[in-house]
Amino acid sequence: MDALDTATWETRAAALAAELTADGVLADPAWRDAFAATPRHLFVPHILNGPASLSTGDPGWLDAVYANESLATQTRPASNDTTGREIASSSSSKPAVMAVMLERLAAEPGHQVLEIGTGTGYNAALLSHRLGADNVFSLDLDPKLVDTAQEHLTAVGYQPHLAASDGFAGWPGEMTFDRIIATCAVTAIPPAWINQLADGGRIIAPLDAGAAGPLLVLDKTANDEVSGRIDPFPVLFMPMRTDVTSPFAPGQSPSTAAAGMPHYGTTAVDPAVLLESPDLALFLWLHAPGLRLGGSVEHGVVVAERGPARAEADLAPLAEGTWAVRQSGPYRLWDTMEHAVAMFGALDKPDAIRFGVTALNVPGKQFIWLDDPDGDHSWPLA
Repeated sequence: MDALDTATWETRAAALAAELTADGVLADPAWRDAFAATPRHLFVPHILNGPASLSTGDPGWLDAVYANESLATQTRPASNDTTGREIASSSSSKPAVMAVMLERLAAEPGHQVLEIGTGTGYNAALLSHRLGADNVFSLDLDPKLVDTAQEHLTAVGYQPHLAASDGFAGWPGEMTFDRIIATCAVTAIPPAWINQLADGGRIIAPLDAGAAGPLLVLDKTANDEVSGRIDPFPVLFMPMRTDVTSPFAPGQSPSTAAAGMPHYGTTAVDPAVLLESPDLALFLWLHAPGLRLGGSVEHGVVVAERGPARAEADLAPLAEGTWAVRQSGPYRLWDTMEHAVAMFGALDKPDAIRFGVTALNVPGKQFIWLDDPDGDHSWPLA
């Protein structure tokens, strides 16, 4: 299969599968076999993690490949950045995350599966081992990634259906799938996915909710609708893109300033509270989609919303228990944060499993709800 001694990679792949099993993220023997039988090193000949890159044969390369870690494999220049900084635009996901998503997918032999985000092709190889390559369809926006993934998959003997296409539009052509799995984060479910999902089908997709990064597990409940619960397992992914030259999703390229006259004030709400838990991070994101946190706890936290409009709040410590606040943009973002923090406490600090999603195949008809889809608390997805 390759120059690397087969016994060497098989031993490492088996050890990775055993580690995932011991950690409780891999329970299905069929998926355990897939991880143990798939040579991850063939899909990541070059690793770009950190300031130094690793390539096939370098000291430490094989250790990195079979570690339970995500591996950056492609970068793009950060938009509006003059420092030369680059951001990862493709990776091989952390195996533990892949295992959780594949098990939640609940795919069975004979199911046809659509993967959004081919990347290196490693996940498509795992799917091909479990379901047969002819039942696996995988697309990526970047034609170069698709071509490289095809080479990787051919090297291990798999020929799934691949396409260079915009994931928002689903698979090109008239197809329906029993399962759809996204290896990129979304802020809402593209209507095309719902339309291409078979009756009784399931969608697994990471929610692009900032630091929260939960997983959506949605089943088709009507011809035009999927619904389900949020899985709290943290699955931070790169956002789904429409521009192959940018690492950002639409509306996520960083801007340099927020429009509008700034508003100055003070607050007694410690900005460190915003970093309290993933559950609070999700709740804050629901009130300010596109929320990003920056700065430091010691010197205040910068809170910004990125999208067609940008709202920003900059905080700096004053006397003990008080912070100066500068808010700019189309609305007062820190006021929204204070309201959300208070509401989070009043609702008994809801954890992620109390939230669900109902998504129709019509823009503007998708919601996250708390406890009950017909209850008092819901927020739009867009």
